[in-house]
Parts: sequence; structure tokens; C-alpha cells
Amino acid sequence: MSTSAELRLEADAARRIVLEAALASGSCHIGSSLSIVDILTVLYQRTLRAGEGDRFLLSKGHAASALYAVLARAGVLGEGDVIAGYCRDGGTYAGHPERHVPGVELTAGSLGHGVAVALGRALADRADGRDARTFCLVGDGELDEGSVWEAVALAGHLAPPGLRLIVDANGFQGLGRVGEVLSLEPLGEKFRAFGWVVSEVDGHSHAALACALGAPARRPVAIVARTVKGHGVPALEGEFMSHYRSFRPHERAILFAGLDRIEEAA
Repeated sequence: MSTSAELRLEADAARRIVLEAALASGSCHIGSSLSIVDILTVLYQRTLRAGEGDRFLLSKGHAASALYAVLARAGVLGEGDVIAGYCRDGGTYAGHPERHVPGVELTAGSLGHGVAVALGRALADRADGRDARTFCLVGDGELDEGSVWEAVALAGHLAPPGLRLIVDANGFQGLGRVGEVLSLEPLGEKFRAFGWVVSEVDGHSHAALACALGAPARRPVAIVARTVKGHGVPALEGEFMSHYRSFRPHERAILFAGLDRIEEAA
């Protein structure tokens, strides 16, 4: 992808797949998936060097539909297959990603494991002399898990240069607002204290994301992406219940209102 307009169209197309899959299956976690679509779109369309061994691990596994959607837009999965097979009895695509699915590097479900796995991959690359990067995405609520910070501390100490951690900082988690359940701010300063290079960006700005994700570094990088939960669907944006709410066919207009307006204005 070479232009910002093309990236925007790709992100909107991926959001549409997320919504179609959610509507078809009657599943939830829509808001969690929508907040990371822009991040994954830039990552897969602009940043990842698949031929050079770059990889992506989704630790925030309940946002699997966003990963499936972006993989479909990248031609790895079939769009129709994702919509028909997501989160359904007998379907191919589980509500949390599993490694047997093409393009999925990490089976995720229980939170807090992705950073340690990503660190192991990055250390192996360094030991083998590979100039590859391992990107791992966690939710800000997931940072409540102590195992995340154990891996962060070890990564800062061992300093593999290919490790890239992306925090989807949408401000919500399963029990409420992150700041009310367990305040973690200032996130950037915490990562710096562990020896990480830190970048804080608008998680819906494709230009800012491309710059942060693609920037070279000789130490682990933490990218704190400030996002809006449910981004693109006005009824879900910034709403705690977008974590759990599901929709039925007669509510289709509610889900697609935001995207339809964007496309009409384009």
C-alpha cells in the first residue's frame, strides 16, 4: 500500500468483514476487534516483511476477528470463508486464534502469554543471526497480567533488537475502565524504565502508525497506540458494553451506519 487513501479503504474493508462476521455469528468482542483494525492494516499492508521472516502475534486473542479480516484482505484467508466460519459451531475460525489457521502464529485465549512468546522468537532470531522482527499486540487491560511485566523486564535486560510490542490502549477491559480497575499510567514511562524504546501514537492515524511500526531500533520497542474501542461504529465507540454486546440481523443498520456514512462521503 503506497497511499494513505488506499490504507483507509483497506481498513474500512477489514472493518466491514469484522462486522459481517459478528452479525452472521451473533458473537461479541466487536469493540475489541474494531479498535485494532487500523493497527493491523498498517502492519500487514505496509510494515511486515514476510519474506525476511517478520511475524505477528496477537496476544489479545478475543480480537481474533480483526486478525482474520486483515489476513483476508491480504489474501491469506478468504473473505467469505471468514464471515461464514467465524465463531460458529463447526466453523473454521474460532473466537480466539489458533495456530492451524494460515497466518496465525500464536494460539491465544488466556491473556498474558504473548509477550513472553514474542521475546523467545526475537531471541531465537538474534541467536540465528536473522534480521527479522517479531510484532506482538496486547490490550491495555491485558497489562494487568504479571506475566506481561516479567517478560517486559527480561526483554529490557536481554535487549533483542527485533522485538516490537504494540499496546492497544483503548481504555477499557472486561470489568470496566482500565484506569478504574487498575491504573497503569503513565505507560510510556513504565516501559522506558525497563529499558525499552517507546513511541506513543494515535492508533487510528495510519501515517503515525506506519512511522512507529517501521522505525529501526537496536532495542525492544513499545508502541502505545491510543485507540477508541468500537472505532467506526458510533453506537459502540468508547462504550464499555462494546466488549460484550452482540447484534442480530434486524440491527444491521446500527452496526453499519458509521461505515456507510464514511463510504458515501468518500
